[in-house]
Amino acid sequence: MAEEQIPKPEVETPSQEGKWLALWHRLRQNRLASIVSAGLVVLVVGWIAYRQYLFTQNEECLREMRFAEAYFRQDSFEKAIKGTATALGFEQLVKEYGSTEAGNLCRLYLGACYLKTGKYEAAVEVLSEYEDEDSYLGGVAQAALAGAYAELKKFEKAAKLYEEAADIHHNSQTSPVFLLQAGQCYELSKDWERAMEVYEELIEKYPTAGEVSSAQKHLARLRTAHAK
Repeated sequence: MAEEQIPKPEVETPSQEGKWLALWHRLRQNRLASIVSAGLVVLVVGWIAYRQYLFTQNEECLREMRFAEAYFRQDSFEKAIKGTATALGFEQLVKEYGSTEAGNLCRLYLGACYLKTGKYEAAVEVLSEYEDEDSYLGGVAQAALAGAYAELKKFEKAAKLYEEAADIHHNSQTSPVFLLQAGQCYELSKDWERAMEVYEELIEKYPTAGEVSSAQKHLARLRTAHAK
C-alpha cells in the first residue's frame, strides 16, 4: 500500500514576513498617532477651559477681596483675616481662589496680616507660597517673609531673605531699606563681617538713600569693635 502523503504546512517566505511586519508597524504608528492627536486636542480644549475658569475665578476674587482690603487699610487685621458674616476674609479667599493672580495677592495680604497680629509661623507658611518672585511685590513679599523669620529670631535666615528682597527689584526706595535690615540681622546673628559687607554695599549702590547715614554709623561702630 502506498504511503500516505502528509501535506506540509505553508511557510511564509521572508518577503511575506517582511510585508506583514511592515503592515503591523504602520498600524501601530497610525494608532499611536491618532491617540496622540486625540490627546493633544483634549489637552488644548482642557487648557482653554481651565484658563477661562481661572479668568472667571480671578474676577470673582477681585470683587470679593475689596472688603478684606478695606479692613486691612483700617488696621482691622482680624477682620481682614477671618472676614465677617457678609464678607470673606483673606484666609478664605486664599483657600478658594489661591490659584489665581488675585488669590495670590490675597496671600501677600494674609501674610502681612499675620505679621501685624504676631502670627509669625503662619506668616512664614503663607508667604513662602507667594508666587511672584521677579516683581516689585515679589520683593515686598520676600521682605515680609524675612521679617517673620526675624521675629522668630532666625536672624541668619532673615538676613539672607532681606538681601534677596533687595535684589529682586532694584530701586532706590525699598532696596536700601532691605539692605539695612539685612545688615542688622547679620549683626544679630553675630556675623559681623557679612554685616559690614552689606552696609558697604548699601552705601556704594545707593549713596543718596536716607538709610546711608544709619549704614555709615553701623559700619563705623563695627569697624571699631572688630578692628584686626
